[in-house]
Amino acid sequence: MISYAEPMSVKRIARDVRNLAISRATCGGGQNFLGAKWVEYLVDNSPTTIRERLALRLLSLSPHYFYGRDIRSEADRNRRSRQALADLLIAPHLNRSARVLDYGCGPGYMAYAVAERADHVYAVDISRGVLACAKVLNARPNITFSTPTGIGHDAKMVDIAYSFAVVQHLGTRVLLDMLNTIADRLRPNGLLLLHFAEPGQGGWRTEAEWAADKSLGGRAKMRYALNCFGRSAEEMEMIVSGSGFTDVVVRSLAGSISLSAEDDVLRQQWLTARRL
Repeated sequence: MISYAEPMSVKRIARDVRNLAISRATCGGGQNFLGAKWVEYLVDNSPTTIRERLALRLLSLSPHYFYGRDIRSEADRNRRSRQALADLLIAPHLNRSARVLDYGCGPGYMAYAVAERADHVYAVDISRGVLACAKVLNARPNITFSTPTGIGHDAKMVDIAYSFAVVQHLGTRVLLDMLNTIADRLRPNGLLLLHFAEPGQGGWRTEAEWAADKSLGGRAKMRYALNCFGRSAEEMEMIVSGSGFTDVVVRSLAGSISLSAEDDVLRQQWLTARRL
């Protein structure tokens, strides 16, 4: 009798090793996927005729953005879902004079949608490679793409700051740094909008649970893979309230938006607060 268990296991291991090698080659350290200097250089200096395809291919190497192998379809899915989310969750708070901070903008699909209804969007991300891709795929005259430290003191205070599909990938220390940066840029009484995942929803574990996992797989995921931390509404309220915000409200996104089955947003949470 032929056993297929071992070949399949070897194939899976080989795939995981390959993915890890790609991730480490493109990573700028920690959770800075596509942050390696050569990624930004490659995008910026590639021929114009192939730059869009190259940006999409590079984004497919990150664990953040694309789920399937058809990168064009995945790019279209990202554009549709971010447009829908911007229309339903952010647009009601916008006007033509609004200045907006998109923290953790990734490839810029949501920033692109928001910029259609705002005066200016400051779209920031820690990954220079992802920002290079965003400039190719989602540039608008009223979007400034930069790292969090590169916003510049000439940038005006913003009226609204939001962060989507970011909080659940941050350790608490990094989350606090993010909130401090946002608080520095958000005008008094300005609006904060945050998306996050609760523990147990879709298998999300807390940061403490991941830290307690001393298995080889658990330690490797914490160090090399995309971190995925769940937080309760109570924990998020405490963290945000302690970072210079008030009027904190959390609600479930279930039933409020309609997206494809591939998007797990419907099982997650939406937080609003005001800058003190």
